[in-house]
Amino acid sequence: MKAFRVVVLGEGKDESGKARTLAPFTPVPHAQQGAMEILVRRGLYPLLNDDQPWHRGLAQGDGITVLQPPAIRVPRAPAMVEILADPNKLALLVSASLRPVRGSAPADLLVATHDADGADPAIKAVTVVNASLRTQVPLLLPAPEIQAWLTRKRAIEMAYDRPHCSVPEPDEEALKRDAKAELQRLLGTFGGKFDARMQARMAEFVSSDDLGRYDWTGWGAVPELLRAAIEAERAHRAV
Repeated sequence: MKAFRVVVLGEGKDESGKARTLAPFTPVPHAQQGAMEILVRRGLYPLLNDDQPWHRGLAQGDGITVLQPPAIRVPRAPAMVEILADPNKLALLVSASLRPVRGSAPADLLVATHDADGADPAIKAVTVVNASLRTQVPLLLPAPEIQAWLTRKRAIEMAYDRPHCSVPEPDEEALKRDAKAELQRLLGTFGGKFDARMQARMAEFVSSDDLGRYDWTGWGAVPELLRAAIEAERAHRAV
């Protein structure tokens, strides 16, 4: 079975949190995938497999290949947040991934991600690009930050190999205000290190129920956004 290839804009970091140096459209090894890339895989898997749920046994092989995003060739490489706010820059990445001038598209889907706080420029840019290129790039907006999706007591315990019930429950109001700070507070109860690699582990361990626990985080919208994007891209390629 052919792997489903996806580019996730908003990641591009290795397990240490540094920018990855992989060539554009190179498959990203599991060990270098960020938390958001893993969560995108989790959202896609049921849509591509007759609603079968994703589980951690699929972490290193679920038929979904994460590709390194393409790069913009300018003297100063812009940060991803800058690209997502600029329709002209964003269009270059979307075109390269889904609408290349020559040859077949290297990706089956491109997904943009942005923390919901301050996302208005990204929302406008994605809307403009989708209209001009006739794409349906979904924009996933964890609110207020991706940690709002990850920070669950059991996920922390499993990712950090802590005993059951050794980590306090997160405070929902604190998560709403500053999810990153609330995760750091919980990690501080046992001296856990806050880093990209461990957040990626948490993205694998957090249960499906916990991902959708709080309506305000935006996870509930992810399946339909991804489903619509898959259907739109398939329809375009069938013409």
